[in-house]
Amino acid sequence: MHKVTLARNEISPLLDRLILQLEAEGRLTQRAHFRRIEVAHNEWDLTPPIIDLSSASAMGFKFSSTADALVARILDKTKVLVDALTGESLIRH
Repeated sequence: MHKVTLARNEISPLLDRLILQLEAEGRLTQRAHFRRIEVAHNEWDLTPPIIDLSSASAMGFKFSSTADALVARILDKTKVLVDALTGESLIRH
């Protein structure tokens, strides 16, 4: 639980901005997908949406330049966390 709390505290402001940006752009499916990070209760809830964030392009998600910049900043902040949770380096696809 400690890792989840730290992760949310670290990325929460950026994630909030990303979610608002996606909502403003009418990308509600993407918004809902990444909102799962905010509601994660444990490492198992948190890991998939963060990994999905790193492979959002491969999943077919298209971002505006503003949203893409937020995604990049979130990924920078979560790299260490993802390494710890999965034992693998985060690679953006």
